[in-house]
Amino acid sequence: MIAFERINKTYPGGTVAVRDLTLTVAEGETLVLLGTSGSGKTTTMKMVNRLIEPTSGQIRIAGQDIMVQDAVTLRRGIGYAIQHIGLFPHMTVAENIAVVPKLLQWPGQKINSRIDELLSMVGVDPDEFRGRLPSQLSGGQKQRIGVARALAADPPVILMDEPFGALDPITREQLQNEFLDLESEIKKTIIFVTHDIFEAVKMGDRIALLHEGVVQQLGTPREIVLNPANEFVSDFLGHHRFQLSLLTKTIRSILRELQITPQSAPAEQPTDFLPARSTLIDALDAFQAASQDSLPVYDAKQFQGWVARHQLFQVVAQVMGEA
Repeated sequence: MIAFERINKTYPGGTVAVRDLTLTVAEGETLVLLGTSGSGKTTTMKMVNRLIEPTSGQIRIAGQDIMVQDAVTLRRGIGYAIQHIGLFPHMTVAENIAVVPKLLQWPGQKINSRIDELLSMVGVDPDEFRGRLPSQLSGGQKQRIGVARALAADPPVILMDEPFGALDPITREQLQNEFLDLESEIKKTIIFVTHDIFEAVKMGDRIALLHEGVVQQLGTPREIVLNPANEFVSDFLGHHRFQLSLLTKTIRSILRELQITPQSAPAEQPTDFLPARSTLIDALDAFQAASQDSLPVYDAKQFQGWVARHQLFQVVAQVMGEA
């Protein structure tokens, strides 16, 4: 879907931000660009929509070289969500979301339907919020509107630059979880920038860890956590490898390992259950809070089976051995 071929970026004055970057982001994949400040991750992402242009190399989206396309047209076809949101302060929520659809000359009724659809999708009541100004929103609500605006024109590619970085830990985790649920619905190709290794492991299908403009390792969260490619990667992981290893496995990923077959479903979805996207840490917390020996698993609203406490402990013990 997105191909970087020998990309280099050198700023005036000689600062090299990205060096000989070659990688591909598959359609429907979330690739996390991870690294410290100055590693080149944000520069790499901004080159996709030409907010920054490469010094050399080629970037292709769906086979087309971005440099031969009109930059404004290119940007209108790419969703963009950033840490500080960037909502227009004198526009209502609905007007903010409608910016790109209006530029694309969508019919008014289609725009209004899309606004209501997106607000519902990100967990915001359209009737209550479409007429509010950004100053009347909490930080979490603003970020939800920012994501909705990025999705407004239904672009195939979404760029997300530390979108949850300015939020408090509780709101941040809530929005991360909600976005993971949303991902399965929207099926977009996403490039997600963060400096937080825990967020990268949780959000990414694959991670590209950069240092001084060079990719140090590209792989799945599990590959990077269990098999660091070099000393820099190992140092970046620090003393958190066991915790991170528990984040690299979800209930969805271990259902087959546990050989769980769907049993009789509860009459209705109970309050205490395991979302299929739950990490092992999430699952341990859920069992502690529920004080039950087994919990039902749901993927979206579809019942998947039951996971027993002792089965979860077996998997955790296995992960401890690997880590």
